[in-house]
Amino acid sequence: MSVENGFDPKDLEEITSRKPSKFKMKKSDYKELGRNLLLGSVDFAVGSIKAVGLIATVTDNKSRTNKSPEHLKYSWEDRPYESENRDI
Repeated sequence: MSVENGFDPKDLEEITSRKPSKFKMKKSDYKELGRNLLLGSVDFAVGSIKAVGLIATVTDNKSRTNKSPEHLKYSWEDRPYESENRDI
């Protein structure tokens, strides 16, 4: 038994010798296909909106960073009410 790419050559010959069959869709198949397309498009839209919201919050947080030097006003030596070097 010679196995080529995980398939037995006899099986490959049998599969390729089959006549192609046509699949006829019924009315219920079309309904199911339409329903699946609708649900898939809704899921895609909801996921896209969530992704846009997430990206918007991340970029908004980056723009809110403190770019002024005011946050560097106090060093570790002269923090008010915590420093040993100041008489308050």
